[in-house]
Parts: sequence; structure tokens; C-alpha cells
Amino acid sequence: MSLRAQILKKLPLAVAVLPLALLGMFVTAVVPSGWAYAVCAAVGYLVEPVAMKRVVGGMQPLPRVGLSVAAGSVLRGCAALVLLARAGEGGSRAFVVAALGFLAVQALRMGYAGLLLYVWWCRRLPAVTRNIDLSEVRIPDAPPHRLMDLYRGPLSFIDLPLVAGAAVAAEAGARWAAGGAAGAVLAGVVAVILLAVPAWRSRHLAAKARVLGAVRAQVQAYEPEVVVYFSGDLKSAYQLNGWLPVLERMERRVVIVLREREMLPLLDPTTRPVVCLPLGKDLAAFELPSARVALFAANAANNTHLLRMPQFRSVYIGHGDSDKPTSFNPFTKVYDEVWVAGPAGRERYARSGVGVADADVVEVGRPSLWPVLTTTAAAPTPTVLYAPTWEGFHGDEGAATSLITMGPSLVRTLLARQQRIRLLYRPHPLTGTLDRRAKAAHAEILAMIDAANGGAGEDEDRLARLAAQLDALRRPGRGDEAQTARDAARPAAGGEAVFAEWQAAYWADGTRHRVMGGSRPSLYDCFNHADVLIADVSGVVTDFLAADKPYAVANPAGLDADVFRERYPAAAAGHLIGPDLSGLDALLDCAGGALDPLAHERKPLRARLLGPAEADPLAPFERALDALLRRVAG
Repeated sequence: MSLRAQILKKLPLAVAVLPLALLGMFVTAVVPSGWAYAVCAAVGYLVEPVAMKRVVGGMQPLPRVGLSVAAGSVLRGCAALVLLARAGEGGSRAFVVAALGFLAVQALRMGYAGLLLYVWWCRRLPAVTRNIDLSEVRIPDAPPHRLMDLYRGPLSFIDLPLVAGAAVAAEAGARWAAGGAAGAVLAGVVAVILLAVPAWRSRHLAAKARVLGAVRAQVQAYEPEVVVYFSGDLKSAYQLNGWLPVLERMERRVVIVLREREMLPLLDPTTRPVVCLPLGKDLAAFELPSARVALFAANAANNTHLLRMPQFRSVYIGHGDSDKPTSFNPFTKVYDEVWVAGPAGRERYARSGVGVADADVVEVGRPSLWPVLTTTAAAPTPTVLYAPTWEGFHGDEGAATSLITMGPSLVRTLLARQQRIRLLYRPHPLTGTLDRRAKAAHAEILAMIDAANGGAGEDEDRLARLAAQLDALRRPGRGDEAQTARDAARPAAGGEAVFAEWQAAYWADGTRHRVMGGSRPSLYDCFNHADVLIADVSGVVTDFLAADKPYAVANPAGLDADVFRERYPAAAAGHLIGPDLSGLDALLDCAGGALDPLAHERKPLRARLLGPAEADPLAPFERALDALLRRVAG
């Protein structure tokens, strides 16, 4: 392991060492000892990039990071002058040259920092895109990464010749101080020139209104009929990713509008135009006269920025259909219409009294369910899918996650069965974000599965390589967000073939336990490889009804079975597993091929929760969208 890698593992230590190194430079300068000063300086240069990254926490905001890095340079330069003065060179011409060099270096640093901020500002586009032609904007390649790296780039090390020259001068003569100062000034001039070139090439991007206008013109030329709007925490990207396959199949022209620029790299590949507008004023100015309907996949504060635009008919489509309180959130009354899967969704809103009128509720089925099969992919051992939900904000004890109360014991029991099963563990993407106990239980389960698998499988390296290729499709090209947007004018080719190869390798071993998350493999792909499901009260249970397979719902609070099923209708055709794991054996018997006594309940429940079955689950959704567009046009 490299020295830098070892330091990165000890970030808090680097934060503590940096001020000690700077203090040591002043102490050794006063002594004076040129070699001791050099050692302290070397330690400071080594740990400063790590310490600054730890303290500042990333590239934002850029000016604050630049000031943090500049402070170290000023202190090192002052210590160098103290060292020369204490070494008896205070009245020499070399000391004057070193002092003037120190001032010149700081001026060059300020110039470099100003250019850095200018380049960053120019290339921070007001609208970041995917699948939109930005040739009119003329975006040049991003500057080399080292030029823009605030922690390990020229901004951090311009003063190195000055510091080194002072250290040597204290031991070997003043001429080294003058040489070091001259070298530092020369390094600063070269660095400024190197950065001035990309600054000049990117200067036209500072005209934000022009850039925004060019993006708007491209989207308007596409003439979108529907806007799919999404905003939220970065960990909620899965909520929009779940809709991307549906948007791909829709006949209507759709544009996806995001609000968080960091969300773009988290999106699954799509051929639909995507535009991210971080500022509300830019969203308000982004006119789309052809679009009349806006679909919202999640409730977020930023939704109000689009909701206040009267030209759009707003529709809440959500990101799942379940018995949890999130499926009848009072916030949804702000939308013109609320689309639910089946009659049960309508009943939830009527029963909850949150203010959503029955006339505004439209049943559209679950358009994403076409990949779900009613047969299981062949495997040498029965397969159990365990998909617990996260801690959530709703505070409903019956719909709480099973991870905390019974997750580890459930997994331990499954893995220890004499009659072997294969476990697919798919936790919610937000697991552990609110409760440390859930995070600890998740970590314990991961350790148990890893031990049961006996370490990495034979194809893990191949899977990692293919996964890296798939991840690269999310961020085509190299460079910053501006260059990526330019290079992503068209969807990357070859993704389907790589995904098919990855999928075949992933499921090749039918006995290996799997931990999965995100959209690879998809939840529905997990359905197709599972014989039975164990889940909490969530949309996973509702969607699994389309597979027509045995399932169980965790009852972590140990509620009475009749009370539980009445409160959570999706559990009506499923087994219940209590906190003592009662009911687990009955489900596993079904996984082994035994007749499920609740099988006859699944079909009517599916119709109630998901709506009438159709050959194409997308059809009811498209009919509802077509009807709404006709009403708006009329």
C-alpha cells in the first residue's frame, strides 16, 4: 500500500498532524535548524492535501477551499523568512530577494486562484444535460485534472522551491534562498500560464443566459409533451430510476427535468432528454410551450417551483404503491391528479382523509411490471428473496423495518437450514440513514452472507469489470460536468450487450447467496429468480403479487394476525412472520414445492392492489396520459 493510501486511511490523524507540522516549521526556524525545518515542511506538504480535504469536505465552495490551501502557503513562507533571519541572513541581498519572491509567489497564487474560480464558474453550466445536442454552446475539453485539483495541484506546491531554498540556505549559504525564490516565482508564472489557456477557451461559457437559451432551444425543438420532474436527496435517485424503463417504452415525447446536478451521474442510462436546472429562476425561464402535463415521482420541497406554473397539469405518480403512510401523504393534495395502481390506492386516500378528492384519483395500474414473470428461473436450490424496507419517517410500528428486530436472526436461520436455500438479500437503498441499529443489523447480515459464501466467487473479477463498464455509461467521456454534458449528446452505444453479459455472469452460479442494491439487477429480475419473498410492508410486496408466487410479510411488532392483515391489505394473501420467526417454516415449505394454502387469495388481491391484469401493464397508464393530454388540449 502506498504512503498516500496509508494516510488516507487515517484522515483524522492528518488533520491533527498538519498544525503540528506548521508549528514545527516556526519552532525549527527560530532555533534555527534548516534540516529540521525541511523535515517539518515535508510532513506538512504530505498531509495538507488529506487534511484540507477532510476539513473542507470536497470542492464546494471553491473560494473557501482556495483560502484554506493559501493559508498553509502563507505560514510556510513566513516561517522560511524567519529561518533566514535567524540564520543570520536578515540583512543580506538574498534575504531581500527571498522576501520579494515570497510576495510575488503570493500574488501569483492569488492570480492562479482567481483563474481557477473563473474557470470553475464558466464551466458550471446553468443547465446540465444528457441526450441533448450542445454543439452550439461550443464546450471545450475540461482543463487537466491536476490544474484544477485544489489539494494536490499547483496551487498547493507553488511555494515549494522557496521553502526548500530557505531550508538549504540555512545550512549551506544565502544564495540558495535567492535561487529558491526565483524558482518559486518561475513555477508560479508557468502555472498561471497553463491555467490561463483553458480559462481563455472557456470564457464564452460565462454568458449563462446564452448557454441556457441554447439548451432551451434544443429541448423546445424536441417538442416534449410531458415533463417528468424530479428533485430530492441523492440517495433517492432510485425513485426516478424505477420509472426510466417505463419512460423508454412510452410513445409520448418526454423530457426529464432534475434540480440537483449531482443527481445526473446517478441516473441509469436513458435515451430520453434530461436537463438539470439547479436554480429556480432558470427553471421559471425554461419555457416549454409544447408540454402541458408534469409527472412527479416524489414529494419534495422543490416541486413547488414547477407546481406554481399554471400551464402544467400536475400529476403525482409516486415511486411505489404500498400500505405505508407514504402512499397517502397529505402533501399529494397539491397536485391536480393522483395516479394510483388499483382500487386499494383509491381506498387509502378516501380512508385517510388527507384532502385528496376521489375525483382526482386515477387508477393506472403499475406500468413497470411487464418484466415480472410468473415462473422462476431454474436454480439447483430453492431461492428466498429477503427485501426489508428502511426505517422511514412515518413512525408506523406495523410498517417498520424488520432489520432491527429480526433481520439478523432471520438471515442466520435461513443460512443455517439443513435443507439448503439460496438467499437474495436486497435491502432498501436508504437502509441505515436514520437508525444506527438498522445500519448495524445490515452490516451483520453482510458478514453472515460473506461467510456463508466462503469469500469471493470465481466470476467476481469479471463481474466487477463489466459493472465498471456499465457505470461508465452513466458518465460518458471524461472531464467535468460541462464536458460530460457535451459528450452525452447521444446515448452511449453497447450498453445492452454489456448488461446482458453482466446479467448472465451474475446469475450463472445458482447456489451463491447474493447481496444486491440499486438497479442492477433490477428488483423485478430478483422476483424472476426467487421462489418466495420475505419483505416488510412496502411496495415490494404489492409488486410481487404480479409474480403470483408465495410470499411473507414481516410483522416486527408482533401484531395480531387479523389486525395486521386488516391494517395492511397487501398481507392478505401472504404468510406472516413474527419477531420470533413464527410462520417462516410454512413459507419455506412453499419454496421447496409444497402447495401454498394462500394461493387462491393472490389473484383477487392482485386485482385490488394493482388493477385488472392486462397483456401490457403500460397500457392503462398510457390511456390515462392520453386522456389527460386531450383534456388539457381541449
